[in-house]
Amino acid sequence: MDTKSTRFLLIMSAVAVFAVGQVPAQSVTPNLTNAEESALRKSAAPPVDTILWESKGLINIHFSQVQLNNWAAGGQSNLSLLTKFDQIWNLDRERFGWDSELHLAFGLLHRPDDRIFLKTDDRVEWSSKVGYRTTKTGFITLMAHFRSQLAPGYAIENGVPNREILNSNWLSPGYGVVAAGMDYKHPDKAINVFLAPITFKSTWVMDDSLSQIGAFGVTPGENSRYELGGYLKMNTIWRITDEISYTIRLDLFSNFMDNPKNIDIYSDHILSLKVNSWLTTTISATMIYDDDIALTKKPESVNGESVANVGPGLQWKQVLSVGLSLSI
Repeated sequence: MDTKSTRFLLIMSAVAVFAVGQVPAQSVTPNLTNAEESALRKSAAPPVDTILWESKGLINIHFSQVQLNNWAAGGQSNLSLLTKFDQIWNLDRERFGWDSELHLAFGLLHRPDDRIFLKTDDRVEWSSKVGYRTTKTGFITLMAHFRSQLAPGYAIENGVPNREILNSNWLSPGYGVVAAGMDYKHPDKAINVFLAPITFKSTWVMDDSLSQIGAFGVTPGENSRYELGGYLKMNTIWRITDEISYTIRLDLFSNFMDNPKNIDIYSDHILSLKVNSWLTTTISATMIYDDDIALTKKPESVNGESVANVGPGLQWKQVLSVGLSLSI
């Protein structure tokens, strides 16, 4: 090979080496697992909307039956049915929050020997709150609340309802509250406290026979009574274990216009013991004190004579039940 050919080959080899050095190395795509690929896609996804929506419902059905026949120890056959429905709705979106709850309960006791029915529970209750967030756990809130019962209730004489003496009825009484104030919500929903310095409370007695006697604090002959005052509402739940919980609900109202020191009290206490996903034992107690409600209590003895005792007092109801509990 002559000198010119050798020089040409050397020049071409140098050019080829230089050109190869300028070409970027081909990258190798790694093989990802399904989990790694899913995590990568989520990290690149656009941010989700910050709406937190919660809806929970609970149905409780409790039934008991006693049948006696020639039973020497005595007693009476009876059938008992207690039903409860509780539903909550919660919405939390950045600055705004909405909470609403509905509670319904109705219970009957049937004594077949006497052919009578006794009402053991009756409640219709609804409340709703709309709030504007000012801090992480604080809201400026407007609340509305309603409470009444469905069926008429009668005075009990010698264990038998006297149909001639009506004690209560639908919207007799009925209570309505509209309040504005501050609402505190625990981050884990363990406690909720609503304090309202401005509260408007209504009491309705729509049954004419009850309004004529001035029942539940209304002026005789009137169907309603209105009050202005302060209001405190507290809900708390203590989860003792995964199967046992204790719930407290407390409502306090003070009428600024008439005897503000006589505070109206409404309080629920519920101890729930969950056996499994559908069977629950519940011990509940409800306490009510309203200075405007005149109760017929046990007669007092004055100089050896029995005297009627009518006036305000503590109302108390306690229920122990075992039955079906269904979440919806």
